[in-house]
Amino acid sequence: MLEKFSILDIKRGSHLSIYLEYLRTIATLGVLLSHIKELYYVDNNQINIQTNFLVKILYFLSMFGHDSVIVFFVLSGLLVGNSVLKSLKQDKFTWKSYLIARLSRLWIVLIPALILGITWDLLGIYLSGGDSIIYAGQLRGTIFELDCTIADKINPLVFLANMFFLQNIHFPVLGSNGSLWSLSHEFWYYMAFPVILLAALNFQKRKNNKFIIYALIILIFAFGLNFKNDEGFFIWLFGSIVSIQFQPIFIYLAKYKLFFKKFAYSLCLIILGAIKLNIITYNHRYMIFGFAVAFLLTILSIEDRENSEHKQNIITKVAVWFSDFSYTLYLTHLPLFVFINSFTIKAERWQPDIQHGFYGLVILILAIIYARIVYFFTERHTPSIRLYIKSKI
Repeated sequence: MLEKFSILDIKRGSHLSIYLEYLRTIATLGVLLSHIKELYYVDNNQINIQTNFLVKILYFLSMFGHDSVIVFFVLSGLLVGNSVLKSLKQDKFTWKSYLIARLSRLWIVLIPALILGITWDLLGIYLSGGDSIIYAGQLRGTIFELDCTIADKINPLVFLANMFFLQNIHFPVLGSNGSLWSLSHEFWYYMAFPVILLAALNFQKRKNNKFIIYALIILIFAFGLNFKNDEGFFIWLFGSIVSIQFQPIFIYLAKYKLFFKKFAYSLCLIILGAIKLNIITYNHRYMIFGFAVAFLLTILSIEDRENSEHKQNIITKVAVWFSDFSYTLYLTHLPLFVFINSFTIKAERWQPDIQHGFYGLVILILAIIYARIVYFFTERHTPSIRLYIKSKI
């Protein structure tokens, strides 16, 4: 099976790698803006001051939090799927090395983020003396309008469930860190993808015993983890398919590269706009958007195949810098936002005036600085931690 096509080689600093840094940075900012707006600012229909063009733009940009997660799924599918496909094609795949790679990458940030998250939550609950509407789950109209208080979701069992990626499947997210919902999905996508490929490869090679084992695992994923109703997995698979090079198709795409690049960018924007304007309203609208993002990445990958050099500039350097700790920022920002919210929002969220707009900017900068510090002690050391674990196991 795998010998019939070649696998994309993604090198750091290549065209595609830089495009991925841009997309990851934009998606991270999309999540941050969405959460800041949800937690601190009134909804559009509650604005009672005269707004300017900048306010309208910021409110518009804050609408793309969930869409940004879809982009993360596609990027994850491309990068992780690419590594699985390459190792299987080279007959070098082992579950030991794969689990070390995936878990070292995830846990080096996740475990500190869980500890820091409940620290912020418990400190905020204590200092607010129970008067905070955010910790009581009573901030109406936001992502934290819950059926229980945040304190109800802080206990050792929930901590362990989040550590082993069962949040939003069989357990709630830990405390106020709602961003953790997507991490559990991604982890099980990581596990399901090689299982499906290995089932197919063993079936092709008539290794029935191994095929039956992998087939049973697939059934566990489908029903025990509710994969049969999880469209995020199909969106993740769209990203993994970008790695597969079908030569006749890519020769054609490369011939009209400029046209297809403009078409792919336009398609993503049109679909995104149609979703936000409720023109596309049915259940699988985000699968359509995920497919469009995967198609865009396919077109962008053509330049990698042409071996042309990517010119570095200040925007690229900023995107690479920001992207380096985007995972840490994603996992750590929300409990900090909620902690600050508990002292600043007592009844009603802010109007988007100049003063409160400045406050929002300060909170955003604080979250970035905080995440960068956490990154320095955690995510930055992922390669060395991975090598250390490999040497001990």
